[in-house]
Amino acid sequence: MSVTIEDIANEAKVSIATVSRVMNGTKTVSPELKKRVLDAIERNRFKPNTFAKGLATDKSNIIGVIVSDVSNAVISSTIKGINSICQKKGYTVMICESDGDSKKEKMLLERMQEHRASGVLLAGVNIDSSQVQWMLELDYPIVLFTQEAADNKTLINTVTHDNKKIIADAVEFLMANGHKRIAYISGPQNDYSSGAQRLKAFYEITKNFNLDIPDSYVVEGDFSYESGMNAMQRIYEESLVLPTAVLACCDMTAIGAIACIRKFGMKVPESLSVMGIDDTELAQYVTPSLSTIRIPYYEEGRKAARELLMLIEEEKQSTESLIYVPHKIIRRFSVKNIG
Repeated sequence: MSVTIEDIANEAKVSIATVSRVMNGTKTVSPELKKRVLDAIERNRFKPNTFAKGLATDKSNIIGVIVSDVSNAVISSTIKGINSICQKKGYTVMICESDGDSKKEKMLLERMQEHRASGVLLAGVNIDSSQVQWMLELDYPIVLFTQEAADNKTLINTVTHDNKKIIADAVEFLMANGHKRIAYISGPQNDYSSGAQRLKAFYEITKNFNLDIPDSYVVEGDFSYESGMNAMQRIYEESLVLPTAVLACCDMTAIGAIACIRKFGMKVPESLSVMGIDDTELAQYVTPSLSTIRIPYYEEGRKAARELLMLIEEEKQSTESLIYVPHKIIRRFSVKNIG
């Protein structure tokens, strides 16, 4: 039978509250009482349950992480970054999947708070202004990562990447290599998703450069390999004049587009250039290796964890409530200079 905090209190002849104070160091306890408690803990090899500790301190050493899909390579890298910081600080990371469902995200947030998790890192999929307001009313440590909320205006601490700048840099890179007919395979168009932000940026940037973008050049995908293949097929079949370059919303979609181009008997980059976003591990191993935008997701996770722990432990936020991690262009062999 497992030893409880009550057993330790009885053996040390102190109150449960005193045991809790010794374990958590929240208040001064006399040396004599502290020794009795520590001796009882050692004799019984007592390992306090973090949730039980939470009952005494009104929080545990649990950090909740809510993501849409843990199998996603980008999310996995970010979680590793989060874990590297939290473990050093003595926190346990609890990961929950929302399946991209905003109602489930809300339910999981409430459950984390009920179980006295110290705070939550949320990779929300479609966070609108009403959800931002609801989170503020929770009065609970929350940091968003990989995704900005709609009309956030830095009301909730956020660590992410600058989607508009990423698209601008990608388009400028393609133009510097002589490309003016640029197609785009987007991510899902939820109202406030990164997919929607990037598509909006693509239209703005190409308009600023006076590039003619026919409707057939823009196709919605879902960040998958299959959607890259399907979108590229639509571009091929529906375009009166083929683009010279295709920018994809992520590396996996770009790799799917490359497979489709080959299916039609063309070569990358000789017939058509392809560029991705993310620089996942697979990007350097595909043939040809993929030119892409590197987003440092591991570091993004570390920064998000630091922001949350600052809110929890110091009850303050950094001077920057919206933090963008820097990205950079990685040139490989899938983009040809046609200038």
